[in-house]
This record gives sequence, structure tokens and C-alpha cells, in this order.
Amino acid sequence: MRLMHFADCHFGVELYGRLDPATGLNTRLIDFRNSLNAIIDAAIEAGVHIALFAGDAYKSRDPSQTHQREFALCIRRLTERGIPVALLTGNHDLPGVKGRAHTLDIFKTLGADRVFVFSQPDVQKIETPGGTIQIAALPTLMPSMVAAREPTSTGEDGSNGSGSKMEATSFRQRLESQYLAYLNTLREEIDRAYPTVLLGHFWVDRAMLSDWQAGYFSSNEPTVSLSNLAVREFDYVALGHIHHFQNLNPNNNPPVVYAGSPDRIDFGESDDDKGFVLVDIERGHADFRHIKNPLARQFQEIVVDATGDDPMTTILAAIEKVDIRDAIVRLAYRVDQERQSLIRDREIRDALKEAHTIAGIQRQVRSKISRRSDGLTEARSTIEALEAYIATLERLKPLKKELVELAMPLIEHVERDSEM
Repeated sequence: MRLMHFADCHFGVELYGRLDPATGLNTRLIDFRNSLNAIIDAAIEAGVHIALFAGDAYKSRDPSQTHQREFALCIRRLTERGIPVALLTGNHDLPGVKGRAHTLDIFKTLGADRVFVFSQPDVQKIETPGGTIQIAALPTLMPSMVAAREPTSTGEDGSNGSGSKMEATSFRQRLESQYLAYLNTLREEIDRAYPTVLLGHFWVDRAMLSDWQAGYFSSNEPTVSLSNLAVREFDYVALGHIHHFQNLNPNNNPPVVYAGSPDRIDFGESDDDKGFVLVDIERGHADFRHIKNPLARQFQEIVVDATGDDPMTTILAAIEKVDIRDAIVRLAYRVDQERQSLIRDREIRDALKEAHTIAGIQRQVRSKISRRSDGLTEARSTIEALEAYIATLERLKPLKKELVELAMPLIEHVERDSEM
């Protein structure tokens, strides 16, 4: 039996996008739609029998009607060809309040043919053109699913807020225990007569984050141990949540795989290959390979040290070395203060005209003070050194008075300690 494993489509991300006059859509929505359609085309051509979506259809828990329409149209391209689709709720799909609909509820409500929605831990057998497959689903758990709450910081335990960090850690641990409890329950319900996939959306403790995700993941986000996933009841573990494609269990008994996302979200994912996972599965064994999406939007960041006699030649040469055609491009360059007048902004933008989007052009000016050999030496007092440093950065100059006033008590304290 052949599976399509994909995740983290995030329709609704509009970072670095603009309005497309021909369609009225944001260009980044068009990117994500085109990328999803591209991997669906590849999956159909490969002859998949079922598509498994491991969560996060949208950026927001309240997607617009347009985002819902575009995602549904993509999914319908699979079901119209008789390919069933299993949709799992991820953290971006969940409502903020218990009792409200999640983003994938509409498929269940409308009774969409061949679409199976998993928003609760469950085991279900699905008939496909290639036979019967068993799905053990473990979506992102809402905090309200934790059986009990820790005392609040304002009453039951008598604290005044100093225990909030400890409470957050305790709550994370309770969520992790809940994940483990559900995993054990799912394993008990599995019928080993059928090939079985664990479909999940959570963070596994050994998973490598994309650079973009590493910037915002909380230390209190619950994780699941790999040892609780690499078990004989599962023939393949299909995961979403981490945007970087990876197999966490090289022994492949079973493969524990993050599909990654079909397209890039930010510069922190510029080096990641995007696409989906093609899986051949039978009872007791699964082979897989990552299929790259050729339509994933490229991100190019160009950093140039243009401190020298001819900054424009240096900047233009650096741009020419990079393939910026249809890419989202960000340029940062450093220039000497006395040579700023040599910079020709229009010429730089003209050199970037083949880019899909210019995400920004940042100029950093190196002042004479920062290049003086005696700029920061022991001959200067600490305050003088601080003032010299502030003078080298344009963004700090307006704050000079406040920064010096704030630094004075600290400097005096350090100097007193050094004299003791």
C-alpha cells in the first residue's frame, strides 16, 4: 500500500506577500496553494492509495473563508480520484476555547466524501484502493484535556506569583503524561492484522527544529519521547509540527518521520528541502522517501561587507553571485560613514529586480569612531567607552542620555567591588 504523508501547510501566512491583482489573493497564499497542488500532483502520479495529513492546515485557528476554500479545493483533487484523506488537527487548528469548532470541523460537518477527520485520540480502519489501513491518531492535545489543573498563582497554594515558572513546568509535565497515557491506550486498541500508522502532531524530544521554529518554540512546550513511538505496534509514524523533514529512528523499526512543510515560511527555512513523504507500507514494514517540491519559494539573504573604497561595486558583485530570480530576497550591507554618498539605492533595487519580493534592504554604517585604534582602550573611562560605542550605532544615538543614566549605577557598583 502506498501513502502520501504531508503536514504543516499553514494557509494564511502572508509574510513577505503582496496582493496579486489578477486573483485578488495574497501572493504567499498562492505560493502555499501551488506548493500543495504540486505535491498532490506528484502523489497522484506515484499512485498513492491514501493521503495522511499530520496537522496545521492554516496559520490561524480562525482561517478566512478564502483560506478554507483554497485548502478544500486542494484536498478535493485527491478525493475526486478515489483517494481517501485523513486529516489530523494540529496546534494551529485548535480553537482557543473548549466547545468551539476547530478548523477542520467543516469537512466532518459537510460529510465530505472520503475525508476522515481526527481531532481526538482514536484508532480507525480506512478502506483504500490498495486495501485496509489502520490509523492510530494522536492530535495536538488541548490544555483542557489535562485531567486536573495545578493551583493558580493567586490563591489555592497561597503564592504571590513567584511559583508561576514552576507551575508552567508542572503543567507541561502533566501534558506529557497525558500524551503517554493516550499512546498506551492507542497501542492496546490496535489490531495487528492490518498495517498501522501512528498519525501525530507534537514535538518529539530528539527532533531538530528549523531555524525559524527554533526562534519561537517555548521551553515549556510538551515533548514526547522517541522510545514511546518506536514500538512494534506501529509500522510507520507520520508526524507533523516540525517543519524540517527528518527520520528520528534510523533503524526504521518503525520509521519515525516528520514530513516537513510543503513550502518555506521565513528565511530561517531557506536551506530546508520542502515537499512530502512517499511511503510503501505493509504489515510489519515500511519504506519511505522524501519527495522535494520544486515550486517551494526560495529565500535568499545577502550579507555584504562593503567597507572599502568602492562599496557599490562590492554590493552589486555580491548580488550577482546569488540566484535571486523569483526568490524572496533580503539584503544587508555595511558601509563606511564617509562613503555613504557613493551608495545608489536605485541601482541596488534595479539589480534586485528579478526577485519575487525584496523583503528589505538594511544599511549598517561604520563610523570613524568605531575604526579608531584607540576607540576602546584602557585610557578611556567606562562611561567614555560606552559613549563612544553608542556613537557608532545610529539607532542608539537618540537614546544616549537615557542609556548613560541607566548605566551609571551599574558602573559605580562594579567599580566599588573592584576596589575592595
